[in-house]
Order: sequence, then C-alpha cells, then structure tokens
Amino acid sequence: MFLKLKIFFTAIIMFSSSLFSQTDFSIGGFAGGGSFKGNSTSVGGFTTSLFAEVNLPLFQEVFPRLSFIFVKDFNALLPNTNQPYNPYLLGASFKGVTTQYFDNKIFLEEGVGLLALNDRTFSDTDIWDYGIVLSISVGYDIRNFDLKGFKISVGAEYGLTFFQTLPQYSSVHLLIHYTI
Repeated sequence: MFLKLKIFFTAIIMFSSSLFSQTDFSIGGFAGGGSFKGNSTSVGGFTTSLFAEVNLPLFQEVFPRLSFIFVKDFNALLPNTNQPYNPYLLGASFKGVTTQYFDNKIFLEEGVGLLALNDRTFSDTDIWDYGIVLSISVGYDIRNFDLKGFKISVGAEYGLTFFQTLPQYSSVHLLIHYTI
C-alpha cells in the first residue's frame, strides 16, 4: 500500500514538473512553544516542524504541504534535571495551504489538512492517532520578483485527533519558508 502511494505521488510530481515549467518547490520549518496532551493534563512544550511544499498546477490557489512535527516537554531543555522521561508527540500532516497578500510583501497564510500523531505522553504509551490540523500565520515576503528566496512569519497551529488517546497540540511559532 505504501509503495503504491509513493509511486503515485512521484508520478504526479514528475508529470507536473515535466509539463509545467513553473512548478516551484519550497522547504521550511518552524520553532516555538505551546502545549500538548494525550490521556493526560496539558504539558507545556517546545514545538518544531520541517515541511516541504510543491506548487502543483493541480491546485490553483492551494499548495499541498507535507510536514513533520515534533512536540516535547520543556523540561527536556533544562540542564541537570533527574526526570527519567519527558513526554512528547511525533507526527506528520498533509495540508492545503493558501496565501493572501495585503501588498507585495505582507501576507496571511492559512492551512487545513489531515494529521497523524504518535502519542508518547507516557513511557508505556506508543499509539498512533489521526485527525486534523489547522494553521494560520502572518508574515513578510523577502523574495524578489523572481519568486525565489525567503519568507518569514509568525504563526499558530492546532492539531486535534479523534480516536484512542486523543493527542492534541497547539503551537505559537516563528516560521521560515524558502522557495527554491
């Protein structure tokens, strides 16, 4: 099943890039803070994410973005602690992202999509759960007229799952986005 999906997405990317020379590829990530929980009370944590985005002509104003998410307890950053286990969530999301420009540099970006989270809030918990992710950010476009370069923004993201241990997270972060 996974091999069929991989072949399908590879074929779409190769097909669209060979027919349409305007296809852009972007990478980026964010780092920030927020909270997360599974079958537990909310825990404050740091959030990080890496993503890849392709401007496929299949979607006119909505770009598909694949993200990998990592959220871990703030105590993991503190030096000299004797805490044996720090809870965390690990996951991936596939969302559609759209951008509205207020002028040629200031923009608003929104996204919604599907989410898969691995709940590791307790040392004996290792459960995958599925749900949705919502994001919004406001930023500044540093790119020139060739549309290659950096965009920076401040944003928020919320991930919610619907089955088993119901892991969820929220994040406020600084996002950097580079178009190749």
